[in-house]
Amino acid sequence: MAEKRKYNRVQKKCKSVVESMEGVTYSTINDISEGGIFISTPEPIHPGSTVDVELCLSPEEKITLKGTVRWIRIKEEDNKKAGMGIQFIPTHKEIEKLKKVISR
Repeated sequence: MAEKRKYNRVQKKCKSVVESMEGVTYSTINDISEGGIFISTPEPIHPGSTVDVELCLSPEEKITLKGTVRWIRIKEEDNKKAGMGIQFIPTHKEIEKLKKVISR
């Protein structure tokens, strides 16, 4: 199957907080790209929902990005965790911050 991603994923572990009208999800991410992120959670937010994603890179450094939930996986399958794929809707300033995080 051909890879559809526009941006390369980078292995990066950090805590995250996702807020939407449906509630708040706390999780740890394992990888990230300039275009989006996968959040592992047993209770994903509905596709199409707009969310605020806070990435806690360290106790002193956090980035908050807007995004849209693009897809969800309700059950774990084939070693893939339940969760949601979020596409970022960043501003130019946030893109620059995100590029620095990914390049570390």
